Amino acid sequence: MNNQLLLFFIMFILTGCVNNEKISHVENDIHLINIKIDQLQQDIDALRQEIQVAKEAAENANTRLDDAGRWPDGIWAHPPRW
Repeated sequence: MNNQLLLFFIMFILTGCVNNEKISHVENDIHLINIKIDQLQQDIDALRQEIQVAKEAAENANTRLDDAGRWPDGIWAHPPRW
């Protein structure tokens, strides 16, 4: 992404239509985009931790269910007769 922004910035310079005000505006935009990228990366990292906790909880629940159904000690060892 930064390479694309750098290429865009260089294209502006090479066209000869860029003045200092435009350069400052583009630099400011790039800075704001980088801040947003950092915030999104922090959000992603936080979600990764939450996902890991959820996966572990699901694995534990599945293990408990598997253990409950094992023969002969599980709850289905002596099913009710209707």
